[in-house]
Amino acid sequence: MSDSAPIPGSVFPRLLLCAFTLFVSHSTVADPRDPISLEVPPADQGAPFIPGVRLVDDLPRDYVEEEYLVAGAATLYSYANNPPLGPDDLAAIQSDVPYKTRLILRRPEKSNKFNGTVVIEWWNSTAGFDTAPVWDASAEYFAERGIAYVGVTNSNQALNYLLGGCRLLGVLAPTCGTRYSTLTLPDDGLAYEMMSQIANFIRGDDAQNPLPPDFEVARVFHAGESQQAGSVVTYASAFDQHGLHGINDGYFIQSGVSARSINSGPACGEAGSPPFPDCTPRLSSADRLVRTDLLVPVYQLVTQTDIEVLFGTFGRQDDTASFRYYEVAGGAHLTTHKDIELIPGGITGPDPILLEDLCQNQINSTADGPVFVSYVLNALWERMQEQVISGASPPAGVLMDVQGGLVQRDALGNGLGGVRLPSMEVPTNTYTSGNQADPGLPPFLQQIGNLACFLAGSVTPLDDTTLNMLYIDPGAYRSQIALAVNSLKSQGLLLQSDAIRINQRAKDGYLD
Repeated sequence: MSDSAPIPGSVFPRLLLCAFTLFVSHSTVADPRDPISLEVPPADQGAPFIPGVRLVDDLPRDYVEEEYLVAGAATLYSYANNPPLGPDDLAAIQSDVPYKTRLILRRPEKSNKFNGTVVIEWWNSTAGFDTAPVWDASAEYFAERGIAYVGVTNSNQALNYLLGGCRLLGVLAPTCGTRYSTLTLPDDGLAYEMMSQIANFIRGDDAQNPLPPDFEVARVFHAGESQQAGSVVTYASAFDQHGLHGINDGYFIQSGVSARSINSGPACGEAGSPPFPDCTPRLSSADRLVRTDLLVPVYQLVTQTDIEVLFGTFGRQDDTASFRYYEVAGGAHLTTHKDIELIPGGITGPDPILLEDLCQNQINSTADGPVFVSYVLNALWERMQEQVISGASPPAGVLMDVQGGLVQRDALGNGLGGVRLPSMEVPTNTYTSGNQADPGLPPFLQQIGNLACFLAGSVTPLDDTTLNMLYIDPGAYRSQIALAVNSLKSQGLLLQSDAIRINQRAKDGYLD
């Protein structure tokens, strides 16, 4: 889904009449190091809206969570030519457009537990409000390694939810009141420079830096999932070589392949759009993919659901010195599903409605399994840090077996090829892409379910006869799991800490 349509109050319509005079060459791209300011949100106007379902309080380490409002001014860009000469064929439309957004910092409580890495997530806004799929998939890893995390509201779709008081489903009582009433982002395209300024600020020694003075930042990585993965594609391809060296150290593109629009203006060539330059050109063909020639690491990971339901194999690119592309067999696009309360008890009935109550089939998701793509993500975060610190080469890219546009399957119905977690190598289920809302749900719940379930995977347990044919006894099953674990570790795609988790689950019984 896209949230890049023109929005009320967008700066773009005001710029059409003067577009010719304001266009400048990409050599004059504004400095992403422009100053920003931070303030603490008002504590008496409403509760904070906290993206993500992995709560800091549940982490096995002492972590703190702090929210800030961030204000600055950014440049809005378009492309200098139609069609663009490439993803970095930039032209400034308007400079110094004020914005005010919010960020949440999650970090180790003590500096001696901080490893020097900051991950900045472009929060996803597909649900109509901020979600944190990068955080949810790897929160426990970030805590174990002492990584600081910054999540940022970067689109109007999510910002408008905050401005409206955080009314779940648009009908429930507002929970954040007027806490965010001063936020403004006149055009989503301002986020590209805004995020650079935030990254630069986090690295600096400004007295307002939310990181304590004894937290020495050594590395800053940007990450996004799904449509905000597309934001990171655009950001890395268009802006990395224009003043970001020394600010950003790498990009992680999760479950997304194609660049998002450079701004919210009408697309050139669409019905009713004005002629160029009063419209916004769109990238085409390979220019929509992330650049593979950057001087910092760029990792891209997609799941089997991404291939079969969303993107096909469009995102495939060959390895380079800095770029890797991975496809994870059996993996799903949806990040989490367990114990997520969508509607509190007392609204539609005495009990709360959970996300997993909405889908017709048992759910498979990235962080809650049974195919734990999060384990691969964790390993790749480790590899990216190693590449920046020591120049170590990351594991080679891995592809699924796709023929004629279709993922090939084994006799159990599971996909072949790709990065193979133990749940795929030693299966107890058949994993298929996509899911759907339970048809017995009320219509308004079906609408929610059709989005979340569509992005999940389906799990069909193997029957006892098949399990007994595959595994003579639990000991044989555990031995095969151990072999699969060691194989994935040897590829650099599984960490020892997650290997222990997998082997422990195998000791507890068949993976479920």
